Amino acid sequence: MKRLMAVVPVIALVIAGCGRPGEGSDESRRPAPVPVEVTAIERSSITAFVRGTGTITARDDCLVAAEAGGRVVGVPVVVGDDVEVGGVLVVLDDELPALAVKQAEAQLLMAEADLRDAEAGLKRASYLWKSGDISDADYEAIETRAIAARGLHMTAEAALAGSARQLRDTLVTSPIAGTVAFVHVEKGQLVAPGTPVVHVINDAELEVDLGIAEEDVVNVKPGARAEIEVRPLPGEIFRGRVEYVGPRADDLSKTYPLRVTIRNRDGALRAGMVADVSVAAHVMRDVIVIERDWVFDRYGEPAVFVAVDSVAVRRKISLGRVVAARVVVLAGLESGDKLVTLGLSQLSDGARIGIKTEH
Repeated sequence: MKRLMAVVPVIALVIAGCGRPGEGSDESRRPAPVPVEVTAIERSSITAFVRGTGTITARDDCLVAAEAGGRVVGVPVVVGDDVEVGGVLVVLDDELPALAVKQAEAQLLMAEADLRDAEAGLKRASYLWKSGDISDADYEAIETRAIAARGLHMTAEAALAGSARQLRDTLVTSPIAGTVAFVHVEKGQLVAPGTPVVHVINDAELEVDLGIAEEDVVNVKPGARAEIEVRPLPGEIFRGRVEYVGPRADDLSKTYPLRVTIRNRDGALRAGMVADVSVAAHVMRDVIVIERDWVFDRYGEPAVFVAVDSVAVRRKISLGRVVAARVVVLAGLESGDKLVTLGLSQLSDGARIGIKTEH
């Protein structure tokens, strides 16, 4: 009787443990669905860029030098002034050049008088020689004098032109329309021919020179669009075009020269700024492109999670060209696939998912 009473509590405990329906069932032990976001895959186009850094320069950039020597008597411009073609930048003392012009003019007058006399004498001698009134030797002497007079007249004309040029060179003028960037001389200073006096730039059109690698040069063509960013203006993108791609690599850098031109319409860019340049090199059309963050590495292979009937399915993929934060998928995904884009770290193959947002 005592043995029977000992067994009864055990049976009672077992029955009590099974008392509530559903407790301890498989359904209650299944993990809750992982909340995720998904994006429907579509084919699109993407442009690969070649990137480089260079210094912006003005397309018209002229360091104006004095062609004549002398003392500076005037500097009518300051930094920031706008000048036109032929605008006066520096004035040199013109006293001696002006005197040289007057002397050359006087010599020309004398040469003209001598030439007129010699030509008149040659004309008279020609009639006399034809009538036999003067000898051949006399005629040749008169003719030689006329030729010499013409030579002296030409020399005097050239001397006057040279003196006039030296006088004009006392006014140093701008060969381009632009803005004064630097003034290198001041009033009273002595300058020699060839001395730089004023720096003028026209920044309406700018350019950046880059070097690109041989694997990129075949994809970049003249006229390709370019995007330019400068550090003083973060977030702003300026548009440009490729002017040329060099046919030969530089011996030192082993890169091919490339020039990008930019129209500086609003004047925001300045010569001397360091520019980060992105050049459109290759357009890939009708491809599947996804964010690199949506790809994970599983067993040494790239993979993604695809939502299939509220289940996360791991899908191996083959990757192509990487373009910034995006990558081209060569195989493993098709249009219409729903790619898991948020919540990847909590997923495993076959996990239940609850879709919060679908893009």
